[in-house]
Amino acid sequence: MRYAAVLLVTLLAACGSPAEPAPTPSTSAVESKRTQTFEAEFEVRQQRLHEVGMELEKRYGWSLYRDRIDFLDASFESELQVASDFRAGSGTLEGFLTMSSPDGDIGLRITGVAAPVEAEESQSFTGEVEVIGGTGAYEALAGRGRFQGQRDNEIDSAVTVQVSLELIDVK
Repeated sequence: MRYAAVLLVTLLAACGSPAEPAPTPSTSAVESKRTQTFEAEFEVRQQRLHEVGMELEKRYGWSLYRDRIDFLDASFESELQVASDFRAGSGTLEGFLTMSSPDGDIGLRITGVAAPVEAEESQSFTGEVEVIGGTGAYEALAGRGRFQGQRDNEIDSAVTVQVSLELIDVK
């Protein structure tokens, strides 16, 4: 029995006293994490598209879009640059979204896919978004998320996009 009491005292001493405060976690590089969303209707400003193939069914090139976006309690002038490679309305796209405000800029990278929707000229888009970085008030911004969108008419019509980002402010 004496050995059991010594063993119990030794185990309790190793575990620490219940009155001792729990150790504080090390300082994390993450200040806050939150999900933020925005929607934009980007208007075409410039395009350089090429059609190739026996029936001109392959289309590739780039497009430049602009819109004003309300995001993170600020209003941003935004420029979306997209390179695309489609065959009969389906394919891949990638590009950049630059959001500029008096308080700073935010750069996003997008990658995704497109698929035709009912009418031959309409397309839906889905993909991933990643924060490249920011300046000014947004210099510590990081994160990633998803986007979805649709273009309802001809290739030179507006594109509606919804973005959801899991943002992290890094110290």
